[in-house]
Amino acid sequence: MSYTDQDVHDGRRLMNDGRENRLVIGDKLLSVTASGQDGVFDQYCDEISLNPRTARQYRHTARMCAPPVRQLVADSGVHVCYSVLREGARLAPSGRPYDKDYSTLRSLLAEAREAGTGRISVPQYRRALGMGPALQDLLDPAGDMSVAEYLGALPPTERDKVLRDLVEEDGKVHDAIKRAMDDKRRRDRETRGPDCGGGKPDKAQALARDLVRLRDQATAFMNRYPPSAAVAFTGEQRAACAEALGTLEVLATWIKVRIGGPTATASTGQDAARDLVAV
Repeated sequence: MSYTDQDVHDGRRLMNDGRENRLVIGDKLLSVTASGQDGVFDQYCDEISLNPRTARQYRHTARMCAPPVRQLVADSGVHVCYSVLREGARLAPSGRPYDKDYSTLRSLLAEAREAGTGRISVPQYRRALGMGPALQDLLDPAGDMSVAEYLGALPPTERDKVLRDLVEEDGKVHDAIKRAMDDKRRRDRETRGPDCGGGKPDKAQALARDLVRLRDQATAFMNRYPPSAAVAFTGEQRAACAEALGTLEVLATWIKVRIGGPTATASTGQDAARDLVAV
């Protein structure tokens, strides 16, 4: 299922309405509770069912985004969501807004009109301001943008560079990504699983699913101990590993017999099964 240009137009109109609503809420917060009266502010937020942290962002953005700026954005014909205005009002380490008076946004709007561009995205605005992604906001479940959305909004070359830097330069991130992907593949297989035609699962289907889970566990195990990670065993540890290896070799033979492997015979399978039980 796809979408039309009209769908995009309608969606942007709704987002623009949301931008205006947030600014009006910010104006209301400014008029009802002055900055610094945290007790009254939090109480009022509770009365209107608004998260105080989000409310403070609304109030601050409304204060920074003066009516002339709002009118300029509304008349520009360029789609600018509330999150863009919020980023311009965000305070830099110096204590001043990143885009005081929204001068950078004004320039971007002029460039967008000349180029016929339909919107200004948050990542585009951040780059113009020299800002990195706000990790706290990206990780906030109640935030306006997720990590995936931020990366998805980047141009392909920039997105690939960010992902490559994370994977190649940070070993912990690399390992975390591999674990997450292994876990997703495992969940997908458990959800779908080898199908034997519907109905009540039979023993063959149950065996196949268990073998898939076993394979996933083995893959995860090997990923935890890559070949580059050298280890030095004591004599007792080496003996225990050799015993475990013997059991795994018996298990491999047993699996080949059960699934009709070409290198295993029935008699070998019977011997392997007896050995496996005895281990």
